[in-house]
Amino acid sequence: MDKFVTITKRKSTDDQTADKNNNETTLAKHGKYEKTKRKRCYVKTWEETWPWVRHDDINDTMYCTICREFPAVGNVKNNSFYEGCKLFRVESLKAHQSSDVHVICTSFYRQKNGTPVTKDGNQTHVSDNVNVRATPIMTALLKLDENQMKRLDALFNIAYKIAKHGKPHSDFEIDCKLIQKLGVDLGNNYLNANRCKDFIKSIADAMTEAVADDLKGANFVSVLSDGSTDCSNLEQENVLVRYVSPKTRNPVTIFCGIVNLEHGHADGVLDGIFRALSLVGLTKENLKANEPGPTLICANFDGANVMQGKKNGVVGKLVKEYNHVLGMWCIAHKLQLAVMDSVKDVQSLQKLESTLKGIYKYYHGSPKRRREIKAIADILDADLAHIPDVKDVRWVASQGKALRAIQTNLLVVTTHLDEAASRTDLYAGTAKKYLKDLTSAPVLKIMFLLIDVLDVITDLSKFFQTEDMLVLEVLPKVEAIILRLTSLKFHPGNNMREFMSKYNPEEKMFGDLKLHGPCNPVDYMDSETRKILDAVIKSLDERFGMFRESPLKDFNTVFNFKIWPSDRTSLALYGRDGLENILKFFEPIFDETKDSILNEYLDLKVCIAHYKTMSIYDAYLLVSETASPKFTHLQKVIDLMLSVSCSSAKCERVFSSMKLMKTRLRSNLSQENLQAQINVMVEGPPLHEFKASKAIEHWLGSSRGRHVNGHQAPERKSRQNENDLYNYDEFEVYEK
Repeated sequence: MDKFVTITKRKSTDDQTADKNNNETTLAKHGKYEKTKRKRCYVKTWEETWPWVRHDDINDTMYCTICREFPAVGNVKNNSFYEGCKLFRVESLKAHQSSDVHVICTSFYRQKNGTPVTKDGNQTHVSDNVNVRATPIMTALLKLDENQMKRLDALFNIAYKIAKHGKPHSDFEIDCKLIQKLGVDLGNNYLNANRCKDFIKSIADAMTEAVADDLKGANFVSVLSDGSTDCSNLEQENVLVRYVSPKTRNPVTIFCGIVNLEHGHADGVLDGIFRALSLVGLTKENLKANEPGPTLICANFDGANVMQGKKNGVVGKLVKEYNHVLGMWCIAHKLQLAVMDSVKDVQSLQKLESTLKGIYKYYHGSPKRRREIKAIADILDADLAHIPDVKDVRWVASQGKALRAIQTNLLVVTTHLDEAASRTDLYAGTAKKYLKDLTSAPVLKIMFLLIDVLDVITDLSKFFQTEDMLVLEVLPKVEAIILRLTSLKFHPGNNMREFMSKYNPEEKMFGDLKLHGPCNPVDYMDSETRKILDAVIKSLDERFGMFRESPLKDFNTVFNFKIWPSDRTSLALYGRDGLENILKFFEPIFDETKDSILNEYLDLKVCIAHYKTMSIYDAYLLVSETASPKFTHLQKVIDLMLSVSCSSAKCERVFSSMKLMKTRLRSNLSQENLQAQINVMVEGPPLHEFKASKAIEHWLGSSRGRHVNGHQAPERKSRQNENDLYNYDEFEVYEK
């Protein structure tokens, strides 16, 4: 048993003292070496042997100019010469020159600028002083000649056309055959639907990476989101962001992603939103005020309880996490709800709405009736307008379209209903009922009055759907609409004047139309007219009341120079309290610069006097673009104001694109392909402006072993050292 036991003797005191002395001697030697060792530094003459190396005086590092010119290839994990190398050794330079990543960047450099030259004018060639390892990816990239680039450029443009117009991937093969028939050389590879998916994904990824890079320099960001169910009964949530682009200094609203929700409750929606935001580099952490990156300031959703709930809704959870976030209810939805609220309060409007819905269903569900009414329109030599559903779309303009269609087709529709009511079929009673409603003087009066009302509100609805709208413009626009509606109480609109001119109560006629029922003289100022207009005005006041509260009202007070006083003393004091309220609400962001912002606000009042003839949007864009040193701190508040999103109308347009693309014939479209194609459809430039260079380089670097001749080269064997020289999965997009 003793042979399995190891006995360790405890060191004596003398042995411990000897070890201690040895350690002290070693430390002393190291300390002396640190003081006397040679301090390596950059040698300027290295640039003669290696003309691509340069020295960064600020960071005291050396870097490769060729690798930095092509970040899509050069900015990889183990390339220290891209970020900056601090090992000032000849061996480091030799190792980098023979590295695969440097050889690839050099080949790109030669294609772009010609052969690199040294300071003395001698040309350098990759094969002259570089030992290139013949790997499949190296061979493929070095064979990427001009003809192959032209073929790839043509293929990517065809794929872009497929994605931009929402066409199925199978159209790619047909388009390629057509292009080849016209004499364009596309080669013999990649001419199939699967490669089309790869091309579209690379195009979308390049666009997403460009957005992610742009967002890194933004100060603030608003999140927009909306949900819908696609044709395969999957819950989809699309997410967009609004921010001031650091490149153009303009506010932009950009699509981030569309994700399939795992759950429809608030936590599931919130998880989907952050999954989409992660595609452009935004996370829960870097959206906070004390973290690098843009700060989340606004969350703009529709009015669903799961979104707007202040305790357990998405807005409530975001406010708990980021206490300086504005919870915004989309104003386009608010306007729609305001009109619906007014209809509920007035019985005559409810009757008119039910009549319009019934007439739509009466004709929409029967091709025979549509043929009959078309024949009557031809006999009467009238242009038959399409009769849409009252709720064909979610915006308030749908009601106006339905009413105008009935107004235009009034004689044609009543003629057909009169003929249908005289029959003995099952629907004769339905036709008789609708005919009675449409030939009733009170119903016609309400219809023409409502057309005037909706014409006013439709102008506001269209403005609320624009992307270049500012938060401070909402309340003035609503107030202007309320004034126009108030004016209708006393002065009839164009359509109401038309009704009054055609209405003949003595003969019971409305133009050429015979009326039924009582035909009393029209009193435009009666209680019914006032009741309808008061109901609409009341609904608008209630729905947009939050814009009369701080901090939203303060944006209008502080930055709406159209309402600033002209008196010098009043102007000096005006808006200061509102600006303090804004700074207090967003205190974590502006806590340290409060006094500087208040002083710079006085300078803005002087500067903005030159822009008073311009629109508010254009004036602040000009202030933002010039970036005057006077407004170093105030500019951040202006960026915040420009970044606040009020309308999620673009989210609805994203779903419109999805419904055009993901149909019952494409219900199995994968989430990845759906994301890529919608990204191109929504954010891609017009086809004639598209440039494929970024997407091609992203595609070349997106897979290990890519072979430019069209075949997938076999994976090379892993090196003994698992830390490969470069990782093609981490390429970034660059612009030539």
